[in-house]
Amino acid sequence: MRAEVLPQVPARTVIVLSDTRLQLMLKRAVATSAEAADVMVALITPSALIALVMGLWRLTADLGWTQTFPISSGFFSHWQVWIALAIGLKFGASALAAKLIPAEEIAKAGRQ
Repeated sequence: MRAEVLPQVPARTVIVLSDTRLQLMLKRAVATSAEAADVMVALITPSALIALVMGLWRLTADLGWTQTFPISSGFFSHWQVWIALAIGLKFGASALAAKLIPAEEIAKAGRQ
């Protein structure tokens, strides 16, 4: 058997970030994530209210108090689905808001 010689592979250079630059990048990423989560909480709450209104509309349509509901068949034609969706959305928004660190506190920590 012949021994084969492997070709040389050029070495790659590795860029090492200093601790301060890495920390700064991490703080910026966390601040951006916190701001995005704040926006999500702000948008989920009105969505929960709309789902509740849709559920109540469907319930009153079933009782004959209002005109017909626009969704007459399928999964979303039941008032229980809409009210459960409203409760789930509000619970999720509240849980997310409770875990959030306000963006102002993160920005303050980044300046120090």
